Amino acid sequence: MKHADVKRVGARTKSLMFATASLVLAVATTGCGSECVDAFDCRNDNGPAPAGQQWTCAAEQCETRPIQQLPEEDAGTEPDAGTEPDAGTEPDAGTEPDAGTEPDAGTEPDAGTEPDAGTEPDAGTEPDAGTEPDAGTEPDAGTEPDAGTEPDAGTGHPCEAAPHDPVLGTLQLQAGFEAAGSAPMPDDVLAVAVTPGPTYTVYAVRGSMQAELYSLGVWPDLTPSAEPLFNVLAPEDRGATSGIFPGGFLVHGAERMLAGYTKSGGAGLVSLYDITTPGNSSYVNAPGNYSAAAFTADATSAFLVNGMGLSDVEGFGVYALVTSANPVASEKVASLPETAGGSGFSAVANNGVSMFGFVVPPDYTNVAYAVAPSVVSAALSSGTPFALDAQTEIDVGSDFNAAATFGDGVAVKRGAYNATYEFVTTDVSRYALSEGATPGAVIVGERTPVLSFADQCTYVTQMTHLGSDLLVGIEDMNGERLVRIRAVP
Repeated sequence: MKHADVKRVGARTKSLMFATASLVLAVATTGCGSECVDAFDCRNDNGPAPAGQQWTCAAEQCETRPIQQLPEEDAGTEPDAGTEPDAGTEPDAGTEPDAGTEPDAGTEPDAGTEPDAGTEPDAGTEPDAGTEPDAGTEPDAGTEPDAGTEPDAGTGHPCEAAPHDPVLGTLQLQAGFEAAGSAPMPDDVLAVAVTPGPTYTVYAVRGSMQAELYSLGVWPDLTPSAEPLFNVLAPEDRGATSGIFPGGFLVHGAERMLAGYTKSGGAGLVSLYDITTPGNSSYVNAPGNYSAAAFTADATSAFLVNGMGLSDVEGFGVYALVTSANPVASEKVASLPETAGGSGFSAVANNGVSMFGFVVPPDYTNVAYAVAPSVVSAALSSGTPFALDAQTEIDVGSDFNAAATFGDGVAVKRGAYNATYEFVTTDVSRYALSEGATPGAVIVGERTPVLSFADQCTYVTQMTHLGSDLLVGIEDMNGERLVRIRAVP
């Protein structure tokens, strides 16, 4: 989708999203008018907030702020934004305003502190506060309910009482799959990618406004590098305090890493890091870049970017950044239908079958199509884009807000947006993809559940692939970690 975190938005913000890239850039450059009215405008115009972040509209300017997790110490009384109801997903209902901040039932004023009917003046003096009404007796602010005593206001939240597996949390692994190791993950990771085996080096984009590329080490014994390898932001955008929105993707292909970011108004760039020769790293204009995947066929290697343009070509579609060309070349490989409301998710299975998506108005639900490698190769060699909606549709059966390679298929994180625009995940499922007997045809397998969500106490923040396995980022009250999931042989 163009912007996955908010889709049921007003006509005013939708019209901004659909404006031509040149008009959007012109408005952004002149600073004409306010940037936003509410957080929905920010998400609609600039894309999803980075993992662990949420959009806010402050002084008519879009900003990202950390999503507040379940507090270690709770205000203890109802209502508490960190307690029920809490969607537990991105963005989190337990964010500002939070009952866990001032005023706090467990802080001043506390009926169990001074003045206290049991202190001076003494309840035993005349008039005797120990008689009725006795502030030290019923009702006793120092007793039930007492935010600072037992029963503790920090209890009662369903996530605190729910059993948490040390690896999967409250997620439930489905038949046919197993967890094959895990490793702690830093809490500021926006996106993860892994090099091909047999030695799997894990890379990550870390930070928020100042996103940088780091090595996390070799799986599974991760030791994050102290210094960044590369700045995801081009020199002219570094040091900005607002209006920079790092993307939620990082892709490895042909000894390069590709990340991206957008700016207020929809402008954006993709960052191409050369692992072998860092001095050859570069930045390429890519307005509205939303997702990307790596594609290889014969001697051709390319990053496929789903967005609003690449280099000097604009318009919603899928674009190729051909890294096997010298110099690196850009061209459009797929066109979205006129009915598309914006860009969507991308992944390429290990057998070369691609998945590209877009969103469909009026609900802005994500849809996905499978594309044979021969179709992508033909578009690359001829320079003629194919129509994405003419390819084989993947019947996901619901909305989804993430996708990744999983062996000879793709995994999607399914669910739906609730009334407050929070994505409530139901499951992570896999779809096998293979080429059909007819040239250009694709066979889509049945949905195979991988992980199910019994609640929203544990959620998936990342999805990428590690060889033929799925690597997911998991976060809950026990912290963040990467978990490798593979099909049982």
